[in-house]
Amino acid sequence: MAEPTITTRVVTSAALSDPGRVRTNNEDLALLDPERGVFGVIDGVGGHVAGELAAAIARDVIVQRLARPLGTPAERVREAIAIANNEIFRRAAAEPDLAGMTCVVTLAVVTDGQVTVGHVGDTRLYKLRPTGIRKLTHDHSPVGEREDAQEIGEIEAMRHPRRHEVFRDVGSALRDKDEPNYVEVVEAALEDDAAILVCSDGLTDMIPSSTLAQLVRTHAGDADAVVTALVRAANEAGGRDNVTVVYAEAAGFAAAMRAKTPSPAAAVTSSAPVRPSPGVIGRRSTWFALGALIGVLVALALAWRLATDGTVAGRTIVAAAQASETVGTLAAAVQAARPGDVIRLEPGTYAESVTVPDGVSLRARVAGASVFVRPATAVGEWVAVIATGDTGGVISGVRVSSTPDAPVQVGIRVRGHGRALELLQIEGDVTAGIDLLADASATLQGSQLAVPGSAVALGARSRLDASGNVFLRTPAPAATAPEAFAIAMAGDASAVLRRNVFAGFGASPIAGLPDVEREPVRATNVVVSSNPFTR
Repeated sequence: MAEPTITTRVVTSAALSDPGRVRTNNEDLALLDPERGVFGVIDGVGGHVAGELAAAIARDVIVQRLARPLGTPAERVREAIAIANNEIFRRAAAEPDLAGMTCVVTLAVVTDGQVTVGHVGDTRLYKLRPTGIRKLTHDHSPVGEREDAQEIGEIEAMRHPRRHEVFRDVGSALRDKDEPNYVEVVEAALEDDAAILVCSDGLTDMIPSSTLAQLVRTHAGDADAVVTALVRAANEAGGRDNVTVVYAEAAGFAAAMRAKTPSPAAAVTSSAPVRPSPGVIGRRSTWFALGALIGVLVALALAWRLATDGTVAGRTIVAAAQASETVGTLAAAVQAARPGDVIRLEPGTYAESVTVPDGVSLRARVAGASVFVRPATAVGEWVAVIATGDTGGVISGVRVSSTPDAPVQVGIRVRGHGRALELLQIEGDVTAGIDLLADASATLQGSQLAVPGSAVALGARSRLDASGNVFLRTPAPAATAPEAFAIAMAGDASAVLRRNVFAGFGASPIAGLPDVEREPVRATNVVVSSNPFTR
C-alpha cells in the first residue's frame, strides 16, 4: 500500500533535549519526523528503574508503527502508544532488574491542516497563534487535574509538592488500544498562522506558559532559536529535571506573530473545561496572589533577558550532505571552522568521514537524522567521526550506521581531552562504537549504542565519564562471534559509570574492570544479561 501524501503545513521545526542542571542522565527522548508530520516527547518516569530504557523502547515501537500508514491519524497514535505500553510491560516482566520501568508520552501527527494528539501522562502539547497559547493536552496527575479545572493556578501547580505524581503511564500494565480513559486523543485544526510545542515537564515545571509564548514570539521563524531559548530558560530557572522541546510552525506563523502582540495575561488558555470549585478563590490568600504575580513578573523578566541576550561563543556554520545555494558541505564547514565554532548538520546521509578540529563542536540539528555511512570508495579501516585536540567541544546527535555492505570499523574516535559526546546513536557491526585512544578523555551522555561487538573501547590511561546511556548487544552476523563487552578497558584506563543500561552483554559487561569495582557498577547502573529488545 502506497503511503498517502501528507500535507503537514509545517515549514520549520526543531527539537532539543538537555539533562538540566541537577541530573546527570537524560530520560527524555524527542520524536521529530517532519516528512511524516510526526512530533512528540517521551519522558522516562524518574525514580523508576531504567526509565531511559522504557523511553527507548517506546520510541522504537512508535516509530515503527507510524511508518505504516494504516488507519486514521487518531487510530495510529492510539495504537502506537498502546503497542509501546505492552512491549515495555512485557519486557519488564521478563527481567526482574527492569521491573517498574515506565514512561509518559505526548505524540502528535500533523496531516492536511490538522494535528492529532495521542497523550498519556504529564508531558504536554501547546498550540500557539497570534491570539495566544493554548494547552491541548490534560495532565494525567492529581495536581494537573486541579490546574486544568482551575482549582489552583499555574504558579501554585508548578510549586506543588505532588507535581510529579502521575496516575496514567506507559508500561505499568497491559492495555488495549481502545481502552477508555487510557490514551487521550485530541484533534484540532492547525491553521496557517499556528505552531505547536511539545515538551516534557522539565520545561513546564520551571517556566509558566506566558513566558513560553513570549519566547516563541521573540524567535518565531527560527525553530532552532525557539528550542534553544526554551531549554536555556528552563536551565536558567534552575533546571531541576531533564528538559525536552519539540517545536513546529506553519508557513504564516512568524509573520502573523510579528503583526500582532496580544497581552500575555490574556493569551494563556487551556483546553480543559472550566470547573472552579466553590469558594476556591475566596480561600486563596492575598499573599499567595501577590507571590504569584511576582513569580509571573520574574519569569517575564527572565524571558526578556534571554530573548535579548544575543551573546554566543563562536559562530554556527550550517552544513548539509549535499551543497545548495545557501548551505555548504561538511568538508567546507570543517575547513572554515575555528575554535569555539559549532558545525550544525542538517538531516541527511553523510557518506564521508570527518575530523572535527580542536575546540569545534559538531551538532546534528535533529538528533538521529544526520547519519554517517561508509562510502563505496573507502579502503581499509573506516572511522566515521574523529575528534581531536585538548580544548574540548561537543559531538551531539549524530548517528553512525554500519551494514554488511558498508561496514564501519569505528563510529567515534577521540584523540585528546575534554570532548563531550551526547545523544549519539551507533548501530551495526563495528569493532568499537566509540574509541578513546591512549590518554584521551571524554564524557558520554544520553546515547544509544546497539552493536554486536564492543560498544566502547578505552585505550591505556584513557578516562570515560558515562551517564544515562543505553548499551545493547545485538546479534552478531557471524555464526561464531567473539566475546564482546559494552566497555573494554585497556591497562590503567578508568571509567565513571552512572545510571546506564547494559543489556545483552552478560552479567559482567565491563572488561578490564577490577573485581572490587564490579559491585559498585551494578549498584549504580542497570545490568540485564539478556537483550530486552530481542523478541
